[in-house]
Amino acid sequence: MNWLEDLRSRIDITKNKIYLDNAGAGPLSRDVVTAISNFIDLWSREGEPWDEALEHIVEARKEFGELIGASVDNIAATPGVTYGLNAILSSIEIKPGSNAVASPLNFPTGIISLQAMRSRGILKEVRLAKPRNGYVDIEEYERLIDDRTSIVLVDYVSWITGYRERVREVSEIAHKKGALVIVDAFHSVGVLEIDVKKEGIDALLCGSYKWLMGPHGAGFAYVSNELLQSLKPAFSGWMGIEDSVIKRRARGEKLFERPFNIEGFSPARDATILEWGTWPVIAFEGTLASMRLLKRFEAVYRYNTHTSRLVRRLMDGVEDLGLRLKTPRDSHAAIVVFEYRDPYGLAEKLRSMGIIVSPRPGIIRVSPHLYNTIEEIEIFLEQLKKHIKISGA
Repeated sequence: MNWLEDLRSRIDITKNKIYLDNAGAGPLSRDVVTAISNFIDLWSREGEPWDEALEHIVEARKEFGELIGASVDNIAATPGVTYGLNAILSSIEIKPGSNAVASPLNFPTGIISLQAMRSRGILKEVRLAKPRNGYVDIEEYERLIDDRTSIVLVDYVSWITGYRERVREVSEIAHKKGALVIVDAFHSVGVLEIDVKKEGIDALLCGSYKWLMGPHGAGFAYVSNELLQSLKPAFSGWMGIEDSVIKRRARGEKLFERPFNIEGFSPARDATILEWGTWPVIAFEGTLASMRLLKRFEAVYRYNTHTSRLVRRLMDGVEDLGLRLKTPRDSHAAIVVFEYRDPYGLAEKLRSMGIIVSPRPGIIRVSPHLYNTIEEIEIFLEQLKKHIKISGA
């Protein structure tokens, strides 16, 4: 059995479907299901396995840090991207009269948070870049980012066009003007090699259920050393302090032998300053198992030799059928988007044949992962060709 057969044998959906919607949610592997089942079984028989949960939260932080080139001290475990982002946004100092710059190709959650800050007067303006041909020109960022810019918010990979942002170049522009760069990497971690330090990223967010192939409910936030030193939380909780239960456990103390200090606020000195409350531990059990699985099969490092081959074949095949790609060829990851007159009709037809893709207004989004095969891509393209011929699309 080769590595691909081994991997697919662990993902049950591959037995009866061609699953090409990892940008929506990745499938659960047996490793994930087993980890969650074992944890719940243990809980039901012996009570909450709290010590094991705390240990696995720390291990999950470490595994995620390795995926993006960061130390565990710079990683917080959060209940998803939006939670982590808002923990960061509410902890940074914003100068009066500041603006924020974002790409409209970003997933909406971050832009909505910035607009909420603007509505309260925390930001004076939210500047949305003007994309063309599926991406934002570097010159557009140069035009919008100025000395009053506090935050530049970009997605590592656009959820709606598949464009892979030139993060290093955006960071250089932003830092020259004194702005922070916050990156949503939900559509890239688990499939692309990322180095937050080389790319000058100040903060990065990611959830668990796309290319990380975990369950819903877990997420991670990275903050650089420089940003970490300047965070001043407007909100916190019993996990965001220096004397949290995880810190006590690391020191070998009994977790509740002493009362917590409620006479003041001593925030954590590492990224756990962003961990306000108790984690969704079951979600992290599954996510830890999924990250270990991807690490075992070298998912990130096989992107250039396997996953990118699938993507190139998809792009070539779609264009050969006369359809217009929305994904730029010169900078992309594992999302291929093309225009289609009736995307929901096509997606439903494909679903009836066991092929899962994602329709969006006026487009179809196809997003393979390491476990997909070139044969599955060929079947998708053949069925797409037949549908075009029958429907006259």
